[in-house]
Amino acid sequence: MAAHAVLTAYFLGTFRVSIDGVPVDTASSRRTRNMLAYLVAHRRPPVPRDVLMDVFWPTAHPDAARNSLHVALSGVRQVLRAAYPHPVIERRFGAYQLVPLIGVWTDLEQFEVACRSGRRADRAGDERAAAREYEAACQLYDGDFLADDPYAEWACPVRERLRLDAVDIQSRLVEIYIARGDHGPAALLARRILAIDPCNERVHCSLMTCYAATGLRHLALAQYVRLATALRDTFQVRPSAETSALYQSLRQPVGAGVGSG
Repeated sequence: MAAHAVLTAYFLGTFRVSIDGVPVDTASSRRTRNMLAYLVAHRRPPVPRDVLMDVFWPTAHPDAARNSLHVALSGVRQVLRAAYPHPVIERRFGAYQLVPLIGVWTDLEQFEVACRSGRRADRAGDERAAAREYEAACQLYDGDFLADDPYAEWACPVRERLRLDAVDIQSRLVEIYIARGDHGPAALLARRILAIDPCNERVHCSLMTCYAATGLRHLALAQYVRLATALRDTFQVRPSAETSALYQSLRQPVGAGVGSG
């Protein structure tokens, strides 16, 4: 087998796989796509057969689950073979793994590395390095984990964890932009966050600050109303005292509060 082949997998957004640039068919069979995604995402350590059976066919009789697993793995091997002539998945001691000579790059792992690096730099007080890593993570986050397979149960906790990570690092990046005076990029990113997390009070406040700092006081006031409506309709609560104080300061005449000058 040729060494140094690289399998590339995109999990964030539409699931896509290629080997040395040759696309793997992940569209024809939902079962094949789901099994391939699981094996790549959980490739370390090798995945035992019983784990796969329990994840994908938890209520099936063991014989039926083994047969379903055989069919699914056959489908995975078939689509991989169509893109790359050598074996990619191997069974060893009742567990399945990618063969050692296959290199792997995934947007999922790169996103997680960028998030960790950004937070580490942030804790060290290096906002420039933190912003650079957060920006890299934002570019990688092209959508929810396995967005084209929203009903895959095994993916749900992963999807929620990554979504929370994405919102957290994007929110922090907004604050870094504001501290730099980069209110345009901050407002753009804040609006993107609120499109998926409309009750995020921290980001609403950041967006209000951006609007006020650029003389768009009316948009800042309107943003508070959007926040109050979202919190009332979703949680039956009001904005915090701090957010309400920001709103009241914005209602003051120009020159007397936030946004003047």
